[in-house]
Amino acid sequence: MPWPTATREDSLHPEIWQAAEAEEYQALLPAAEAVARLGARVQSFPAAVTERLALASVAAILRGEGVWLGAEQIALYRALRILTDDRARDLARAAWAVRRICTPGGGPLDGLRAFLGRTSVTDPHDIPGDERAVGPELDALSDEWAHVVQGLTNCHVLTRAAYGFAAWRTRALTPWDELLEPTVAAMLLGGGSGCGFLPMGDGRLDRHAVEAGAGGAGMRLRNFYSTVEAGAQRALMEIDRLATWQDRAQEAVRDLSGRTPPALIGALLRYPILSAELVTSETGCSVAAARRNLNLFAERGLVNELTGQDRYRFWSATA
Repeated sequence: MPWPTATREDSLHPEIWQAAEAEEYQALLPAAEAVARLGARVQSFPAAVTERLALASVAAILRGEGVWLGAEQIALYRALRILTDDRARDLARAAWAVRRICTPGGGPLDGLRAFLGRTSVTDPHDIPGDERAVGPELDALSDEWAHVVQGLTNCHVLTRAAYGFAAWRTRALTPWDELLEPTVAAMLLGGGSGCGFLPMGDGRLDRHAVEAGAGGAGMRLRNFYSTVEAGAQRALMEIDRLATWQDRAQEAVRDLSGRTPPALIGALLRYPILSAELVTSETGCSVAAARRNLNLFAERGLVNELTGQDRYRFWSATA
């Protein structure tokens, strides 16, 4: 600059983040404890429930962007491609996020081109209106990002995840107004518990509270820890609710024969909302059998019909 400026320290220097972690340990401990408890709880529950938790986290991240999509809308788009034209792009982004969270392997440190699912476009003008790194630039930024994240040693895994988020944003790997891609990368960097990813709390990880000008590494870590803690606490409450419902449902259908009732219980644990067509795709039964079992579950107080219509009906497990 042509005028005198104050000296700025490198906000992404590993030593700064290590010192910030030591100062913010009172925020780190409850977040790490909540994540550990969630991992242990998930281990004793059907594996499909992780998709339900991922749906809730992705919906929360999108709300941080100002995109209001419910977990139910994302689930129906993933399963049946139900959408409206004005939501097509946001739903496609949400479906990518859930797929990345729930699919083993192919993490962000293995290469961002594969992680983001980007083709080998070399000219950014081939993607109208999109400010994203492509071609050799993307490959170079991917290697640089992975190098700095792997260089953060002697820190807790939650700190490493927060650092990965900050490093991503600093390198502008994603358009400035989008949080989904860097947050999903951070969720997977901080995984390793029984859940496999870090849950995200609703509306807390906003773009302003995690940038370099918003209080430095300490404030960004504190914000990240509180977001993860809120997400883990919410996920624990959801699992407790589903466990209570599962016990009640298994007792209520004990007198029923066939494979559809237990398969329907599993589908209701996996998805926050179901249609007869989705039950058919999940269980292999006919549409008529799906409707019959859903009506039977409703009569026994296990599900609620949400639309109040005679056609195009949707169901969810009762609280």
